[in-house]
Amino acid sequence: MRTGAVRLGEFLIFIGVFVLALQYIDWSAFAPIERADLVIAGGVVLLICFAGALWSRSVLLDELIHLVSLIIGAIVLGLLVSSSEVSTWVDVAGPVRAEKTLSFDGTFDPSAPTLSVKLELQNGTATVQTWEKESFQITITARARGWKRLEAQRLLADVTLEPQISPTGIVFRAPRISFGRLSSLETDVQLLVPRGRVYELKLNAINGALNIGEISATQAELSTSNGYITLIMLTAQQLTAHTLNGKISGQLAAAEASLSTTNGDIRLTLRAVTGSYKLSTFNGSITLDVHDDPTIGYAISAQSTIGHVHMEIPNFVFRRQERRSIEGETSNFQTAPTKITITASTTNGDIEIRLALD
Repeated sequence: MRTGAVRLGEFLIFIGVFVLALQYIDWSAFAPIERADLVIAGGVVLLICFAGALWSRSVLLDELIHLVSLIIGAIVLGLLVSSSEVSTWVDVAGPVRAEKTLSFDGTFDPSAPTLSVKLELQNGTATVQTWEKESFQITITARARGWKRLEAQRLLADVTLEPQISPTGIVFRAPRISFGRLSSLETDVQLLVPRGRVYELKLNAINGALNIGEISATQAELSTSNGYITLIMLTAQQLTAHTLNGKISGQLAAAEASLSTTNGDIRLTLRAVTGSYKLSTFNGSITLDVHDDPTIGYAISAQSTIGHVHMEIPNFVFRRQERRSIEGETSNFQTAPTKITITASTTNGDIEIRLALD
């Protein structure tokens, strides 16, 4: 029989894990379907714990199972509450935040054939998009977290947030500083650049999302460890995009592209430009929207280890057609002026290649 002290200890553990899950896990990095998968997985673990408790004849094992159930329940509750207004109530008991925003404007060399953009973030979101002005504007928003407001403000005062600006590009590296236990620095960057110019992009984040909007690039390297990658409209000669935990989505036209994620979906609309696309995910689905145009020929190889492969392109000649893999090309591929080659693979998920609505 549990004593009052044990019950109190378990209650405090539950509350502590719940607050930590709400404060320090970036639930926004997960897609809605991924959140649902986590809730389902939590429910399965709780059912396993329940079955284990029925089978167990050891008091120590009973207590261990009960503790695991409390932790899983607290994490799932933190996930469910994170998107509601209740999360603001819990934030009162957590660390306080201080924030400051800096903005820098300027112009690039109008004769430069290519402009360079390099952003390296530790925690935060990077957004690069074009606008109609001939100038650029970079806005850096930093948020420091500490257990006291003075501590958070001191953290902001101690870091340098100015980008390196030249006539041919911009470089910004977020400070990589350890602030101690339960203190952190988040840096969001929004960069607006002139439309109609050509860029070289290199964006890297450890924990954060990457957003690209209406950019034309000779080369683009996009990488994040924990966050999604969104391509509002990217045109590139060469693209490499990778995230460990997050989805990749948007509209893309590339001569050569390699996109991969370990845990997340890939959802893309491919524009009518000759190119080669290699897409892979370990735990997620791949959905491609392509255009039904007689001037475009497609050569496709798609394989799923566990899921299914669906293909809706007309006039497609299959060299291999199975439930989990297909290979072939459209009848006009050899003579089409625009040729698109697609190689797609996933371990746990479906692959669907369908016609775009527009």
